[in-house]
Amino acid sequence: MSDTVIHNDRNETTGGRDADGAGTLHEPNTINVPSVVMFLVALAAAVVVVALLMRGLLRYFDARKAQEAPPPSPLAPEVRLPPEPRLQGAPGSVGSPAEDIRRFREQEDQMLNSYGWIDQQNGIIRIPIEQAKKMIEQKGLPATPPSASPGASQGAATPGAEKKR
Repeated sequence: MSDTVIHNDRNETTGGRDADGAGTLHEPNTINVPSVVMFLVALAAAVVVVALLMRGLLRYFDARKAQEAPPPSPLAPEVRLPPEPRLQGAPGSVGSPAEDIRRFREQEDQMLNSYGWIDQQNGIIRIPIEQAKKMIEQKGLPATPPSASPGASQGAATPGAEKKR
């Protein structure tokens, strides 16, 4: 081998050999350990400072909220209910969602399976759905006259509705 001197970017002069004269098989350690330790200490201190600032800010917000909304007077009336319509599960609501849907379906079934007035002045009534199906099966669907427009007969458009004779 030649005795040429190589200058690397660390300004170390090597001729492919250590100071002892042995060949180097690894890169020398160039990490500045005190600088890394100082960085980690500064980072930990910054995290602690930010955490303390956030804790102080949250305490400030809590105190401000307590000042803005004083507690209700013990002489005040009971719990004020929200205005109607109330959401299910809100204070003052009646029943549960399961009870509400059961009641709704009962009302629909009652309307579908009973007689009643739709428009008493014009003589339009509601008949049970099963009876309406049987009447359509016996008489067939009413045919519209060719001169009438499809939107002209609104009384016939209501299912289960028929003119009283």
